[in-house]
Amino acid sequence: MISLKNVNKYFNRHTKNEIHIINDTSLEFENTGIVAILGESGSGKTTLLNAIGGLDKVNSGEIYINGEKITNRSAYKVDKIRNLNIGYIFQDYKLLDNLTVYENVEIALKMIGIKDKEEIKKRVNYVLECVKMYRYRNRPAKMLSGGERQRVAIARAIVKNPNIVIADEPTGNLDSKNSIEVMDIIKAISKERLVVIVTHETELAKSYASRIIEIQDRKNHKRLFK
Repeated sequence: MISLKNVNKYFNRHTKNEIHIINDTSLEFENTGIVAILGESGSGKTTLLNAIGGLDKVNSGEIYINGEKITNRSAYKVDKIRNLNIGYIFQDYKLLDNLTVYENVEIALKMIGIKDKEEIKKRVNYVLECVKMYRYRNRPAKMLSGGERQRVAIARAIVKNPNIVIADEPTGNLDSKNSIEVMDIIKAISKERLVVIVTHETELAKSYASRIIEIQDRKNHKRLFK
C-alpha cells in the first residue's frame, strides 16, 4: 500500500542551519487500520506525512503508493497518483465557507473527473449519511460547528473511495466529545482502508491506532500497540 525506502529530507541543506528532518527512513504500511505518527512539535511528523502523500519532495530515497513510485516523478504524475489513491483530512478542515455541505464534498469527485450528476448525488449523500451530516447537506459550511466541519471533511476525504486516508491532527481543534466522535468515524473507515494519522495525543493514539510510529530525535522508531 505505502512503502518508504531509505528516505531522507533536509531543511537548509548544506548550511550551518541544516536539519535532517527525515533520517534514512524505511517503512511498510498495511492495507487497512490506523497508523498513528506520534512526535513533539518540530519532530518532523507532518513533514513525514506530507512526503508520504507526495505534497513534500524528499532529497533521496523512494516512496511508493500502491506500487507506483512518487519520488522523482513530475508534479503532474504525482498529483494524479495522489488524487486517485489518497483522501486528506486536515486539522483546520479546509472547507469553502460559502459553499454548502453537499458542494464541499462534491468538489472531491469533480476533481477526479466524475461528471454524472446522479453518480455524484448517490456518492455524496451516501458518505454524508455515514458521518451523520446528511440532514445538513444544504447548510453553508460557515454555519457549522467545529465537530460538524470535521465530519464534512471526512466525508470529502472518503467520497472518492480512496485506498488511503491521510489525517493531520484531525482532532487538534476539537473538544474531547467531538474528538471521540471524529475518531470513532475514522476507526470505522479504517476497517476498509489505511488511515495514516499525525497526532501529538498519545492516549488517543493508544486508544485507536493499530500501530504507532514514534519520532524521536528525528529518527523513526516503530512501536506496536495491540
